[in-house]
Amino acid sequence: MSPVTLVAFVALLVGVFLVIVAMLLWQEAKRRPSYEPLEYVVEDAVKHVSERLPEDAGLAKADVRRILEWEVFYLQGLAQEDRRTPVETVAGGHRASVEYIVDQIEAKHGVAYAHGDIEAVLRLEADYLMAIGAVGDRVDSTRDSGDEE
Repeated sequence: MSPVTLVAFVALLVGVFLVIVAMLLWQEAKRRPSYEPLEYVVEDAVKHVSERLPEDAGLAKADVRRILEWEVFYLQGLAQEDRRTPVETVAGGHRASVEYIVDQIEAKHGVAYAHGDIEAVLRLEADYLMAIGAVGDRVDSTRDSGDEE
């Protein structure tokens, strides 16, 4: 084999190898999801809530941030090691979360917010969660999970 033929043959083999690698990468890229993972960003949530709060709420961005941070802290406290017994969480808050937030803010910061203000912030936080696609469909809580029609 002449040196020119050898170089041409090696170049052909390298070209075939690169085509095969490109096809494998293309197939793998098609298989992976193209969407970005959902992210809860406290500052984005604060902005979302602050822009939608009624004027008479009287809560500054710092107040909204404090409430949302305690809500996140509350939800983190619900997380458990054993996922076989999941904890039910409700977007928009519920009585236990509002009470926890009120108690913690009073104890740690010496500030008192009305329950209605905290509930409004948590409802708007649920709106933010829906806007980023992090909330599923509404669950019918009046029906027992064991009932099948």
